[in-house]
Amino acid sequence: MEGEIRELQATIVALREDLERARAAHEDAVRHAQGAREDELRQVRETASALRDKLEEERAEIERRIRAAVATAEDEIAQLKKTISALRDQSERLSGGTDDAVAAVHSHYRGEMAQLQATIRALREQLQAVSAPAAGD
Repeated sequence: MEGEIRELQATIVALREDLERARAAHEDAVRHAQGAREDELRQVRETASALRDKLEEERAEIERRIRAAVATAEDEIAQLKKTISALRDQSERLSGGTDDAVAAVHSHYRGEMAQLQATIRALREQLQAVSAPAAGD
């Protein structure tokens, strides 16, 4: 019986040792799994951070392009306004010049008309002067 007790005690010790080894192996597996999970989490965080940085860079680039496009458009608008103003001024000068030219033509026409009327009067007077002595004969 004592032999059996020793054998049972040896079995208990062996089972305890097996249990301790299994528990240690399980704890190692849990630690390994936690380490792997932490590595994966770190990688996910790094990826998210890199994507966030890339997104911010792209936003900044888009904003820069928008500002450049707006500045270009504003410059073009200013140039077009200057061109419109210059064309308006030129049109007004041409219109004013045309009005002056028309007035000059009218003035010249009135002068010629006055000369022609004076010539007609002079010729009438000459005709009347020539006709009057002949009528008196």
